[in-house]
This record gives sequence, structure tokens and C-alpha cells, in this order.
Amino acid sequence: MPTGFRRDSPSSVAIMEVDMDSRPVFVDSQLLSRRAYIATLLNDEVSDEWPSAILQLKNDVIGSNNEKDISMRHGLVPRLLKWLETEYGGPHFQTEVAVVLGSMAMGKANTTEFLMENKAVPIVLKSLTNISRMYTEGLVRCLRYIFKHSAAHSDYLFEENRFGNTYIPHLLSLLPVSPKCQEHIITVLERACQTKEHQQVLLESGAVSVLAPMLWGPYHIQMPTLLCFGKLCYKNPDVCAAVIKEHDTKEAFVNLMARDKPSEMQIEAAKVLTYLHRGGAIPSSDFVISRKTLGTLVRMCKRDRPLMQNVHAAETLACLIEKDVGLQEIASITDHVISTLANYLQFKDVKKMSANSNQEVDWGSEMKRAAFLAFASLTANDEDIREKVIKQDCFIEQVQASLLSDNQLEVIASLKCLHSLTRSVQQIRTVLHDSSVWKPIVDILFQVFSSASEELLGLDKEVGAQGGSPETREKVLLAIGCMCNLALEFSPSREAMLEYNAVELLSELSQSQDAALRFNATWCLMLACDLQSLAYGSGEQLRVSLISCLTADVLVPRLEDELVTIREKALGIVRNLLTTKHAVLTPHVTIFHKPRQSIDHAVKSLGSSVIEAVFNNIRNPSMPPEVIEQALCVVSNMVDGPSCKAHIISKTEDINSVLQHLKSDNEDLQLPVLQFISNLIHTIDDDHGSFPRAGSYQRMLTLKSMGVPQMLESLIGTSTAEVEKRVHETLKSFA
Repeated sequence: MPTGFRRDSPSSVAIMEVDMDSRPVFVDSQLLSRRAYIATLLNDEVSDEWPSAILQLKNDVIGSNNEKDISMRHGLVPRLLKWLETEYGGPHFQTEVAVVLGSMAMGKANTTEFLMENKAVPIVLKSLTNISRMYTEGLVRCLRYIFKHSAAHSDYLFEENRFGNTYIPHLLSLLPVSPKCQEHIITVLERACQTKEHQQVLLESGAVSVLAPMLWGPYHIQMPTLLCFGKLCYKNPDVCAAVIKEHDTKEAFVNLMARDKPSEMQIEAAKVLTYLHRGGAIPSSDFVISRKTLGTLVRMCKRDRPLMQNVHAAETLACLIEKDVGLQEIASITDHVISTLANYLQFKDVKKMSANSNQEVDWGSEMKRAAFLAFASLTANDEDIREKVIKQDCFIEQVQASLLSDNQLEVIASLKCLHSLTRSVQQIRTVLHDSSVWKPIVDILFQVFSSASEELLGLDKEVGAQGGSPETREKVLLAIGCMCNLALEFSPSREAMLEYNAVELLSELSQSQDAALRFNATWCLMLACDLQSLAYGSGEQLRVSLISCLTADVLVPRLEDELVTIREKALGIVRNLLTTKHAVLTPHVTIFHKPRQSIDHAVKSLGSSVIEAVFNNIRNPSMPPEVIEQALCVVSNMVDGPSCKAHIISKTEDINSVLQHLKSDNEDLQLPVLQFISNLIHTIDDDHGSFPRAGSYQRMLTLKSMGVPQMLESLIGTSTAEVEKRVHETLKSFA
């Protein structure tokens, strides 16, 4: 190493490190002689020579990754940590040890990982006292670069210790030691803040009030402070409220977002203000949000900014406007943002090194991912904005191409965008149908299911409860969400999607242990089973096909699901399968019996276990009204079938379980019961044959003997107008 980089005392340690010898190391006798101090430091019999040897070690490792690597391979790291842990030597020796460890942490990834493997984080934290400025700076520098490499050991900061319940208050107390300590410690806190529990500890430790003045400091203090506030405020309303109450914090963030500040600082300040808005601390009507923050983010999406800043700006813009219709409208007309984001989609195979991670990044994929996230938020509500976006050159083709990407995050972003677009009735009926967007969505589910069926269904012990990896789970949920929109009755893509074996796939996904997957799959099946908009012939064919897939093994577990919202959707499936048109008109005759007989066929195909599960929901007094209403509608539809009427009239217990809900004050429960009575008594089929209405008459007598007329009369004068109207109509059947 050049002699100009050597230092002989702790007070003159070089702060900035540059790797002066990235070339291969050639070991010769002179070099071995010069490194004799390594043997000295490892020899317990010559401890009196350790102070001079540690000084030589410090002078060699500062600025040289090769020297760090050699020292590590010779076993000096455990030795240094042992001296630190046992507080060996005086303050001078301890300071040299701290400086060396701080320098070692700034080395290559393997050196940092070796420090972590040897429990450097807990040892350094326990030893973190203010012996001297250089000692404290050395140790917090060590922590900073370990956490910069990996936050895997962040939980150590939140353990009980000799300084208190956590190390956070102690670290905050060391901020006044020096500006370097501030830079290192704030970076450590930012990297270590990984969970909501960590945010809460930092809040309760007074981090907000301690860090707020740092926003007015020099650049090397402001940037880590901004990053730390970003971590603190992320999805945490309590922290957001505390931050906005702190004196001048809002003004500080606005100041850091000024055009004369570096671009990366403007973006980070805008990100913090975005989180404060999403956390409820600043309303969207505030000029700081609707103009300054939004305008800054749109400006950072321009081509004159680096790609990484383009990506971060689009991501943050998506977060800012995601839930607010007003902000979406303002953003859509701000500085040509739609065409600017559309240009993101033109980047292809742009691979460069990331300044943050020193890893190769596919910026083409990243730009598309960020653009689709922003488009997903922009098109979430407004039809005019959707129209503008979807008219961009080859937009739908770009979405479909991204659905097939190898980058799972790009796939997720394109699905989010498509989910927003499928909320539009107009787009579902036109562009999205013409482009057959349903096909790649179903293909994604088939691909994921074929490669990770055990994880999705919850059979894997480690990840089953969460539906596989987070990316896989989110991708499946979004795909099902798009299918739900495309399965609505007005969607022309519905039949094609169902004919593509989507029902079998959804039936499997409805068995998942993941509640969200189970709910969304069941909901999509309920929408798919709504056949009222189809012609009678095609509707009946599809009904038969659906019932063949939706067996008792699929339906009964969902009708008995622990989540009542899933029970409600499962009952909706059965209700839709048992709903038919009451008449099919032809030029010469009106035919009634075929649709009604199809109900009998459907009930028979579903099986007794499904019907029993429906009645169990009706009998269960703990069920919420929404679930009971669906169950009552099921049995009301069921008794419209001729054979079902004849069967259920002998089931007094089942009939009573339905009739008891007439006593409810809830109109939504009373109306399906009235329809049940009306359907059970009357049928067109009884008007044919030798004894017209014989069956209807017998069923009326049975209900009369059960006191149904008296129950109906008791509702007159005590119910809503709609219920009373239906009561009078039903009483005519008993006349």
C-alpha cells in the first residue's frame, strides 16, 4: 500500500476508504515479513506486542479489501471480536480494535458475511459505550456496513440489554457524539426498521423528535434521515400522526423536495410526504400533496432522469394516487404523464448495474413494472382516464406481453393494471374482449397451479397457510380478481373463459387453506354460475357442465367454511345454479316445464349433502343475516322444481326452519320466505292432467295445517310496505 495512506495514531484514522489494490495478491518473502504482526496477534504469549501489531493491522486494512480478506482468512476476526467482548486492554487498544472492525465491515461481501457469522452485531451492540469518539465511530461504522449488506440481524437491536429494553434509546443517545455517528446510526436505524413492531419501538423511543432536526443538516445527514422517516411512516398512521405534529417537519420535507435539491433527495422527500398522506396525516386537498408532491413525482418520471429514479418516481406516484379519485384526475392531466409512462413500455433488454446493489438489473422489465403500477392507480376509477390509457400505442399488447414475463414482479404489476381496466364495462365489452385478455390470465393460473399446487392448496407445512411464496400468492389473487370482473353477466368473454376449463381450476383453488385464495376463487365461481343472461339452451348446457365440476366435495366444505363470507359466496353458487327462467317463448307456445324440471335435475346432481348443508345454515342462529338470506333464496329456488316440491312438503322440520324467519324484523329474510311459500304451493305443472292443481291443493292444506296463514296475517300492520304487499299476494293462495 502506498505510504501516503498509512496512519500512526487513532486520532488520524482515514474516514473514506478506497480499495487501492483490487489487483491479484502476489505473496513474497517481504510481504510475509511485513505481515508478521498477524502471527503476533494470534499468539497469547506475546500480548505485550499486541498494541503495536494492532496498529500495523489497522494501517494495512484501511483502504484495502485484499488486506481485509487476508486478515479474515488468517482468523483475526474472531480474535478482534473476543477482545471487544471481553473489553481487553485499555481505551487506546479498544479504540484500535473498533476502528479495525469498522474498516473490515466496509470490505467485500464475504468479509461482511463472515462478521455476521461470528455474531459481530450482538457483540458490537453490547460493547457500544462512548469510550472515545473514534471508538464509537468505529463500532457504529461496523454496524452500518453490516446492515447495509443485510438486515438479517436487525432483531438484535430490539432485544433487552444492559442499556434498556432495546438498544434504540442508547443508539439515539449516541447521535451527538459526532456527525459521522449521526450518519452511521441513522442508517442503521433505517435498515433495521423492518416491521410494524420495529416502527412502534422507534416511535416510543422518541426517534421522531430526535431525528426531526437532522432534516435541516448537511446532505450526508439529510439523506439517511429521509430514508429513515420513509421506513417509519410506511403504512403506519400512528407514526405519521407523530411526524406531522413535530415542529417544522412538513416544511422540512417540502424544502427537501425543492428543484435545487439533488434528484434522489427530491424523490425521497416526496415518498415520505406520500406515506404521510396515505397514513392520514395530510389530506389530498392540501396543496403540498395535490401540487407539490404529485408534480415532483411526475417530473421525476421524465427521460432526463436516471432510470432508477424513473422507476422510484412511478412507483411512488402509484402509491400516492392509488386510493384518491381526485388525485388520479389531477395526475392524468399533469405534464403529459400518460404518454410519459407509456414511453416506459418501450424499454427492452436494458441491463445495467444498479448503483445501490452492484447487481445487474433488467431496467427494461423494471420500467414496465413501474409504469403498470402507475397505470393501475390512474385507471382505478375514472372511465375517461381508462380510455386515454388504453388508446396508447399497442397498450393491450404490451400488457399481454408482460403477463408472460419471467420477472414475477412485472407480471404482478401488469395484472394490477389489467384488474383496474376490467372494472370498465365498456372496455370489457370491446378492447379487452377483442384482445382475449382472459386467456393469458387463465394460463397464468394453470401454470402456477401445475408447478405449485401443494403450496397453493396449503399442503406444504412451511408455506401452505400463506398460499405459497408472497409473489405467487399475490399473482394468483390478482388473476382471480381479473377473472371475477370478466365473469360478470355482461362480459362477452365469460363463456369462452368457462369453456377453457377455468371452473375446474377455480374449484381446486377454492379448497386452499389460504382464506383469501379460497374466498376469491369461491366468489369467481359464484359469478360464473350466474346464467340468467344466457339463452336457455346454452345456459342449460353450461349448468350441467358447472354442476359436474362443482361436486359435493367442492361445495360442502365451502358451505360449512369457518369464514361466513365464504359461506355466503358458496350459497350464492348454489342459488345461481338453481335459478332458471320461468318461461321460454316460441312463436306458437309458451313452455314452462323444462326450466322447472331442470331445477330437479340440478338438485339431484348436487346431491343431498349439499342441500343439507344449505339447511344447516338456515337452522344456525349464529349465522349473520346475509348468509341466511342466501340460504333462504336457495331453498326458495329449489322448491320451484316439481319433484322438489313433492319431496320437501313431507319434511316438516325443514319447512319450519324456513318459516321461523318470518318472525324476523329483517325484510331481506322475510321476502325469500314468502317466495318459498308461494313457490311451494303453486306450479304450472299442476294445471295439466286429470286433476288440475291437485298437488298444489294438497301442499296448501299441509301448510295451512302448520299455521302458515296465521303467521302471514300477523305480519300485516307490523312489516314494511313491500313485505305486506307480498303477504297479501301469498294469502290469496290459501283462499
